[in-house]
Order: sequence, then C-alpha cells, then structure tokens
Amino acid sequence: MLATVAFGQQQNLPLNREFGLVNQKVFNDINSNVHTSFQPINQSFIKSISDSILSKSEHKFYLANISKSEKKPRNFFKWMYRSMFYENLMIVDTGNFYLTVDPLFNIELGKDSEDPSGKTLYKNTRGVMVRANVGEKFSFETSFYENQMVLPDYLTNYANSTTIIPGQGRWKAFKSDQGYDFSSASANLSYSPNKHFNFQLGTGKNFVGDGYRSLLLSDASFNYPFWKIITTFGKKDQFQYTKLNASLSSVTRRDEASTSESLFQRKTMSTHYLSWLATKWLNIGLFESTLWQTEDSSGTKPLQWQQFNPIIGVNTATTGFNDVNHTVIGTNLKLKLPFKAVIYNQFVYDGSSKYGYQVGAKYFGIPNLTLQAEYNSSEAFTYSSDTRLQTYSNYNEPLAHPTGANFKEIVGIINYKYKRVFTEIKMNLIDYGTVGNNIFFSENNTPQIVDADGNILSLPAISNKLTIIQAHLGFLINPKNNMSILIGINKRSYENTALNFTNETNYVYFGFRTSLRNLYDDF
Repeated sequence: MLATVAFGQQQNLPLNREFGLVNQKVFNDINSNVHTSFQPINQSFIKSISDSILSKSEHKFYLANISKSEKKPRNFFKWMYRSMFYENLMIVDTGNFYLTVDPLFNIELGKDSEDPSGKTLYKNTRGVMVRANVGEKFSFETSFYENQMVLPDYLTNYANSTTIIPGQGRWKAFKSDQGYDFSSASANLSYSPNKHFNFQLGTGKNFVGDGYRSLLLSDASFNYPFWKIITTFGKKDQFQYTKLNASLSSVTRRDEASTSESLFQRKTMSTHYLSWLATKWLNIGLFESTLWQTEDSSGTKPLQWQQFNPIIGVNTATTGFNDVNHTVIGTNLKLKLPFKAVIYNQFVYDGSSKYGYQVGAKYFGIPNLTLQAEYNSSEAFTYSSDTRLQTYSNYNEPLAHPTGANFKEIVGIINYKYKRVFTEIKMNLIDYGTVGNNIFFSENNTPQIVDADGNILSLPAISNKLTIIQAHLGFLINPKNNMSILIGINKRSYENTALNFTNETNYVYFGFRTSLRNLYDDF
C-alpha cells in the first residue's frame, strides 16, 4: 500500500470517469504531484506517487489500471480464467515489446415505460482495442466500434435533428428507420524522448478540468484528429504545459466537389493549457483555445501560422474575441483539502457578456466511496459566432457543455464499490433558456419572428427545466477492460411551463459491457 511505482509506459489512461475514480483518489492526494486537469493522463507523467490512501480492494483495482498484465499461464483453463476475470484477453510480452488485445462491447436491452409504442430499446456495440508498448519510449493504441441502436425518444429526436448520435458521430437508418447504424474509431501514437516531454498524434477526445462537466473543453463531442505536445518542468515538475492542435468538422458539405458526396466544411483548433502546482494543495490552470477559419465561401483559406504558435495568450492578443477566428479563454482551479476532499472551479470567457463558471467538490475520505457535487452556469450566446462554422463546436455538437449555453445546472453523484460490486446514482437539474441556448445562433443571427405588418417581434424568454436521474448497480467482471454486467434506470423529465408541455422518459435496462470512454445522455 505504501509502495511507489515508476512507469515506463507512454499510453494514456482511459478517459472514463467510473474507471478512473480510484486513480483520481491517488492523484488528488495532497502529497501527489500529478497534473489531473488535462485528460487523458499519460502514464509517463505518473511518477513515484504513494497509493496508501486506498483501501485494500481499491489498491488492487488501481494496480490493475496502471500496471501491465502478467504473462498468461500455459494451462488453457487458467488462461481462460485469468483472461475473463483479471487480465487482458490476449498478451504478447517479449520484454521489449508488449501488446494487449481486448474486446469492446455494449449489449444493452430495455424498455421505456413512458413510450406508448412499447418498442424494445437496445444497444448492440462490438469492437476491439489493441494497445502496445515498444521499448520504454513509444506506445500506440487503436480501437474500433460498430453499433446498431434503438434509442429512447429524446435521444431519437436529438439524433434526427443533429444527424449525430451523441458523442459518436453520424448515423444511417437501421431497420425501417426505427434505429441507427454507425461506427467510430480512435487511435493514438505516443512518444516520450525523456521524462519531461511527450508527443502524441491520433484521433480521439480530450477533456480539460477536474469536474464531471467541462466548460473549457469536453469529451462530449465526436472524435477528431489531433497532435499534442505535453511538457513538465520546474521543481518536482510543478508546471505542465500542453499544446493541442486539432482538425474539427461540421456536418455541412462544401458546395462543390468532384465526388458524389462533397467533403464536410472544416476548421482547426489550437489549444494551450498551463497547469501550475503552486503548492501541495493548490493547482492553477490557464486555458486558451482558438478556432481558426480554414475555408469560406470563396474556398480554402491560406494556412495561418498562428495555429502553430506555442505561447499561451498570443492568439488571444492577435484575434480578440469577436473575430472570425474564434478564441475562448478560461481558468481552472483546484484546492486539495486535508480531509481527503477537493474543491474545483472553472471560469470561461468568450467576450463581452458571454461567460460561464463552474464550482464543485469531491469527497473520498470513506473507503470505496466517492461523493461529488457540482454547479455549472453559462450566459446566453457563450461559445457562439456570427459565422456558423466558427462556433465552439465539432460535428454539430458543443465542444464544452452538451446543453450549449444559457443554462444553470446542478449535478450530484454518488459512487460506491465494494470489491467487485459497484453502484452509481447521479442527478442533473438543468434550467435553460430558449434564447441564446443554441450555440449555432449568435446575437446577430438568431431566428426572428415577424408579424403581419413586417415588425420584428422579440423571442419570448422561455424557461425549460430538465430533471434527470440515472442509476445503475453492477458487478465488475474484469478490471483490466472494465467489463461488467449491470442493471440501470434513466429517468428524465422535461417541462416547459410557458407552453404547458411535459415529456417523460423512464428507461430501465440490463447491460453487459466494457466501458472505457465517456458517453453522455444527460442533457
């Protein structure tokens, strides 16, 4: 329990909240110097930290999360037993080359008792993940998912209006337009020439913050191609600096093409994040992200050298906040308290009166238990742009909070795991306004209502209220790939008092899955 571990692997830890709960307990210990606010966290920066904060069972899961699998026994039955309950399915370990292969799946079946059609809802996801270390400085991983789904009505409405499955990309109709068929893939190459630098190239997601939501950069939208440089410096690596460049897409096609389907309109993003462990108990983060216009009605624009600028603040100074090159800035703070708790805060600024903030707390002082409470708020039209393509978005989805803007949200989460039995109970209370909520409409291009005399009428400030309760109870089969069986409920209530309209979802399901990514349906 008091042992410390030094790591030679360069892989990223899975970007999944429930999988990472035990990791976060270790990383948020007051004596830890791990930078937690830019995720996924690369294993090369987890250096000689104590895991004594954990209970005996938590300690086993933590080691499973961050350590290599053992070589498999030659006995077939022992191999099957360890592959099912303890280790990766397939392992190749020659000393200098280490490779693992795991299945990915989500088999889910359920009913929404509020759906008058009575149709059966299901998810059928199959895939594979391959991860490898080559020597001590290079790692790679790739994963692929193939999906067929029939979803609750509110997610069906979202998919039909956006042409996107939340966080998973574009779809095509499946089984007489009742369901959706889609696939997704991710990959990452990671190279660490020394203990202070890590270089990554891949397709995937990133997350900035210490909360459940992020108002700066979230993993709620679809995968995107990126390259990333991470460096640590200073006494005990108290500074970490991340430079991220990404290619983002809309789902609007270009006007002309030489093929039957023209390419989607695109933009690029350059993000800078400076994390400073100012004291053992205080972490300060500075954030800057700029969306660069790479094309307009005249065609592709010349490459802008500022995209490769490595210094935080320069892009803000040169573009401002109202330029077609759209800049968002913010801060991320975290305080570690001596009684095994943290308080965290975010502030995002998008120019003028467009801003948002987050405040939250986590408590992990009771073995096997994590408590989290969070408040998020955003003003109207935050993240929007007069040029639709330049909104703070990717694949028709916000890059920050999935609700968009002009909202207030309270989140409460309870997680408990005893040995391999786990449960999560989560509640979201969201109140959002109709005007300024959709980030694809700015103050200057919001749809207008015109009366019979041609007068422009003001849009009513309608309040929409969401109450979402999600809970599940499960059994962890294999901690290596987070394979589990579970039963759960998704209860969602939408109310619009001005229109006297309500909509209810009461989805109960049974699932068998490997969960190594975050997928959000609580909006």
